[in-house]
Amino acid sequence: METKIKIKTKKLPSGKLLNVAVVITMMASIVLAAWQIPTATASSLEEIKVSREISAPVDQVWGIVSNIDNDTKYWSTFKAIKSINKTGNTTEREVTLIAGPLGDTKTRQIVTVDPGQFVVETNLTEGPVTGTRVLALSQPAEDNTKTKIDAVWKVDLSGIPLLGRGFAKDGITGTTEEALGKIAQAVE
Repeated sequence: METKIKIKTKKLPSGKLLNVAVVITMMASIVLAAWQIPTATASSLEEIKVSREISAPVDQVWGIVSNIDNDTKYWSTFKAIKSINKTGNTTEREVTLIAGPLGDTKTRQIVTVDPGQFVVETNLTEGPVTGTRVLALSQPAEDNTKTKIDAVWKVDLSGIPLLGRGFAKDGITGTTEEALGKIAQAVE
């Protein structure tokens, strides 16, 4: 026994048909865009490097760089620092940042000071930018009156809208150059 099913169709006027097609296309675009939003991976980290030679012995420069409670003096985007926990050479802290037109924002950081290597590593664990900043001091073998300071950022900027990421990267670079300049002024 064969059953036939009849489906009633209604012919839409061409204007309504166009509207339906536009809505379907928009919905498909939104679904595809959401499906393709990248997530942060090690390969999506931005690397920012800034270096400066300072006319002062490494011990003098280290005295400033290793005093992480005074970071607001040198890092202009740091508005306030609140230490949460300190264990040995590692400090967990909350930093209030001046974040531009949207106002201040807070970030959580874990800072490790390694006096044996003259390195301060900051892990940015929460906030619009996550990743690491490493400040490393070195002294040329031939001249103990100079210090080289290298700042290397490896950050995930996916917490910042796409259009603002270039500005954020430029801001990090500029702020780092400014901080290293203030450190140099303090000891030279």
